[in-house]
Amino acid sequence: MDYIYIILLFLTSYLIGSIQSGLIIGKVFKNIDIREHGSKSTGSTNAIRVLGFKYGIWAFFFDTLKGALVIIILKWVAYEPVFMINDSLNFVSIYGLFAVLGHVFSIFNHFKGGKAVATSLGAIIAIEPLIAVIVLATFAIVFFAKRYVSLASSFAALSALISFIVRIFLPLSYTNTQSKLFDLFIFLMLGLIIALRHRSNYQRLKAGTENKM
Repeated sequence: MDYIYIILLFLTSYLIGSIQSGLIIGKVFKNIDIREHGSKSTGSTNAIRVLGFKYGIWAFFFDTLKGALVIIILKWVAYEPVFMINDSLNFVSIYGLFAVLGHVFSIFNHFKGGKAVATSLGAIIAIEPLIAVIVLATFAIVFFAKRYVSLASSFAALSALISFIVRIFLPLSYTNTQSKLFDLFIFLMLGLIIALRHRSNYQRLKAGTENKM
């Protein structure tokens, strides 16, 4: 029966991730389909560019929440069979991965979506808040220095991976080494998704044609 719950939670995470916050906010409050403007992405960066900071920041908030929600609920409920194996492997971070997959390949948007950054941040916040602080600080430093969201997002993702590697060797987390290695694997997957989703941005950065925020 617990396997059924796990599958349902995978599906729930994916469906929550599939909710396109920027698209909904744009249509409800400004009658704008952000898929027809800017980068045509439904992610929060394009939402901020097209809708303005006042509305776009809410897209960022909800996109971040999508990555954290199921993980936070499971930690609060503390029903271990849906995120623990043999009391040794905590695999709760995989629900964050499913939320990101929903965000990037939304079933409600013809399997298209955003670039995974905000939703990945939500998963990091739920798993290890200290790393989330490092990620946000890295993003802010690179963004205010260069004004490229894509560059700042990529450096932030890199800082997350390095932090999760360092986390394995530090006794600062409640979880064990096996679970830390699993989290590292999950966030390696998220980093790969972020890199793949930013391929066109990297090409424009190389060509000097990337838009600054």
